[in-house]
Amino acid sequence: MDTQWVHDYFKTVDTLDADAIAAYFTDDGKFRFSNQPPAIGKQAVRDSLAQFFDTIEAMHHEKAGLWLGDDGNSAVWETDVTYTRKDGTQVTLPCASILRSRADKIYDFRMNMDISPVYENP
Repeated sequence: MDTQWVHDYFKTVDTLDADAIAAYFTDDGKFRFSNQPPAIGKQAVRDSLAQFFDTIEAMHHEKAGLWLGDDGNSAVWETDVTYTRKDGTQVTLPCASILRSRADKIYDFRMNMDISPVYENP
């Protein structure tokens, strides 16, 4: 995992293409969104993301920081995420994600943020 790989992953996330994002995960990969139970397995990750993407119009990650682990297989990505709601209004939230990989595939992804403002009335 290197800087370009992480940037490419989040660029793919911004497409809202659940299949393309799931392709970054191992077959037994785990995706945890804050305090929610993890989605385990590539198909479960894909389905979880697709369900979430149905609730928004768009999103965009703006990098605030990136730290690569000494092991070459981990990273912490700090970002501001702008979500476009279905009504066209936007909300930007801070986020930190931890990625762990093997053979250039994510086996453990942990996203830490409070998503509730996206669903509050503007």
